[in-house]
Amino acid sequence: MNPNASFKMKKHFVVFIALMLGWAVPATAATPPGLEDMLKTAAAKGDEAAFDTMVAMALETWPGSRVDILTAASGVQASWLSAGYRQEVADAAQAVIDAEKKSRDRGIIWYLDPSLWNVTAQFGASTSTGDTDEQSVALGLAMSRSFDKWDHNINLDFDFARSNGNTTRRRLLTRFDTVYKAWGKIYVSNYLEVDFNRFSGFDYRILDSIGLGTQLLKTDRQSLRLEGGPGVRFNKFEDTGATSTEFLGRISSTYELKLTDNIDFKDQASAIFGTGSFTFDNRASIGAQINTRLAARLALQVQYDSDAPLGAAAWDTITRATLVYKF
Repeated sequence: MNPNASFKMKKHFVVFIALMLGWAVPATAATPPGLEDMLKTAAAKGDEAAFDTMVAMALETWPGSRVDILTAASGVQASWLSAGYRQEVADAAQAVIDAEKKSRDRGIIWYLDPSLWNVTAQFGASTSTGDTDEQSVALGLAMSRSFDKWDHNINLDFDFARSNGNTTRRRLLTRFDTVYKAWGKIYVSNYLEVDFNRFSGFDYRILDSIGLGTQLLKTDRQSLRLEGGPGVRFNKFEDTGATSTEFLGRISSTYELKLTDNIDFKDQASAIFGTGSFTFDNRASIGAQINTRLAARLALQVQYDSDAPLGAAAWDTITRATLVYKF
């Protein structure tokens, strides 16, 4: 591929996502953007009159978000709300509890009901360097849900590219992360990763790791968790068809930061110490909510494998600019 053309396409991707991040003002939102921050400012100054005025104007401007507005205001300064407003918040909370109980009574259907999972789909373009150097289509599907003390996160990422009539990239990466929050900030996790990467030198790699983790930080704006433990990885080499099994240790961290009401940052890093090998992976992304269903996201993934097969690069980077749709 022409280097100048490649540079221009990369530049266009960056400009595209920058514009999306700059213009990402939700058209419709459960809680109007910026309202909670303004209410907190009024509360910090002890300005009850301004607080009441903002709540009243928000209710008049976004009548469809009435419950969410009152809930947000209650979370900031409940004592400043009228008795009627506080009762609305209490009734809404009780309605959620009643609906949850009714849903749970369905038994196994409650666990399997897809409408109760948080599902998002991604579509966009990606650019990569390392084993491949071209532009490609990027698709993704993510599902997450919490069951009492259990958290489940499933992610599927697919990258595909063709250059001069030939397929130059074909990768399907599946990740399944399960967390059991047994003792407050301490939890047990199991991480399963299945990677089919056509141009990595491996036909496939399957990793499973069990770990013990802790929630180091948890606030309204940011969270940080750290975990580590033993695991095993199965490899099949592309050139020879040979397979190998290696026992390993894995440590990982997940950091999330809410920059504004509609812009967030997330970073996931992991290091794997195998028998004679070291693997590092870091995924950083920044997203901007456009409305309640649509968001723009820019993600950068950096990978290093000290034991990459002959002919494969030790370092790989993938940059994705995608639109994310929430079902």
